[in-house]
Amino acid sequence: MRPDTAALARTLSAAGLKGIEIDDVPSLGVVIHASAAHARPVLSALKASDDGFEFLVDLFGIDTTEAVDVVYHLRSFARDEEVFVKVDLDYGSDLASVWDLFPAALMPERECAEMFGLTLSGHPNPKHLLLTEGSKPFLLKQHLIRTPEEVRNR
Repeated sequence: MRPDTAALARTLSAAGLKGIEIDDVPSLGVVIHASAAHARPVLSALKASDDGFEFLVDLFGIDTTEAVDVVYHLRSFARDEEVFVKVDLDYGSDLASVWDLFPAALMPERECAEMFGLTLSGHPNPKHLLLTEGSKPFLLKQHLIRTPEEVRNR
């Protein structure tokens, strides 16, 4: 089920988080857009709220060629609802760990930081998980994606 966006806005506002954008995307679900500075407070407010988004289903990154989007997928078992929290980060930015809020984030945070070249702060073991130390970020797009015309004309 989709959570009520007005209730989510009230929850975030009650936590002192003003101006947080909430979208109800038909093909995806409810997406909360947070800045890097507001990511942890938003996740904390959602977990502590009456809506109780107490479980981190997944954490993953997306290279948009302009920045890295880190997406937290949260679930409320009591309400049978899911929400996505999307955080836009500049390349090489600091990703604040939320493993103490959501222990399931422990390994995905390391993987995401490693693969997208982010610095992981507040994590008990921020070392690389899959690559050797000093390796270049593996999933950063090094060139633009081909347009459909470029693919057809190859």
